[in-house]
Amino acid sequence: MTAPQQTPETARPGTLQHMDLQAVLKQHGQKLAIGAAVVVIAAAAGWLYMSSEQRKENFASRELTQARSEAEAGNLPLAASDLSRLIERFRGTRAAGQAVIVLNQIRLIQGQRDVAVNDLQQFVRSGVPDYIAASAYGLLGGGLEDQGKLREAGAAYREAAGKAQLDFLKAGYLLDAGRALAAAGDSAGARAAYGEVLSKFGSLDQAAEARVRLSELGGTAPQSADSTTNRSS
Repeated sequence: MTAPQQTPETARPGTLQHMDLQAVLKQHGQKLAIGAAVVVIAAAAGWLYMSSEQRKENFASRELTQARSEAEAGNLPLAASDLSRLIERFRGTRAAGQAVIVLNQIRLIQGQRDVAVNDLQQFVRSGVPDYIAASAYGLLGGGLEDQGKLREAGAAYREAAGKAQLDFLKAGYLLDAGRALAAAGDSAGARAAYGEVLSKFGSLDQAAEARVRLSELGGTAPQSADSTTNRSS
């Protein structure tokens, strides 16, 4: 009877396949061990990095809360100092981004318009996430209005509306844009901003103001998306 053919699955100790495997392990065992160690070290380093980043975010959040409390208590100089230190120490955290907004609100209150506008312009150019960019552009619009740069203010409010994630915020920034552009003499731009409130956010409270402002500028209220939906249904 012919003996069954030896396969890798039926290999037994002492066979050629088994000895080949032993030879490979003997020859490359050190490299394999080093590779496994590298994987373990990389995983540990990744965990430590994430843990460190979370601790950093927590520390920054606590300092932000404290600085806000100082500002609400009326101690604006101390709050501004603490916020500046927070931004420097914890740059890149969510709390540091929010601290930029609060710090420049304080600067505008204190009449430091140029400092606030310059800082906010640099901040929005740094590629911040939309959730914080909307607030930054909105605050920048206010600073530019105070400087009398009304067209630039209107553009900043437009950017804020584009980056805001909630409809009532979008509508509010569009109203701000319309106001600034109308004051700058850009009636067409103002009508476009008010018209956008009515066409996109006609069911919100801001629509009533937009309709009045648009009428004052001689514009015609567009049909809102809400009314179009209701009629088609």
